[in-house]
Amino acid sequence: MPLSTHQTEDLVRMIVTVEPDAIGCDECFGRVAEYADWQLSRQEIPEGMRAIENHLRQCPCCRDEYRALLDGLEAIDWDTR
Repeated sequence: MPLSTHQTEDLVRMIVTVEPDAIGCDECFGRVAEYADWQLSRQEIPEGMRAIENHLRQCPCCRDEYRALLDGLEAIDWDTR
């Protein structure tokens, strides 16, 4: 199945913008809950979490998963107030 023009453009954009110390989806997925905790605490993101932040900026699939996790955590926090 050939890629659409939009999919090809997204793929090329992702390849061109990859950071040299980029992490993969598996590592991102394994640490995304920790990243979400930092985000919700409104504290400055530690340097060690920057790779997660960069990956989420570049990867639509992981970004969607992160958004769903963040929405769920925010809903739980809202329910406990």
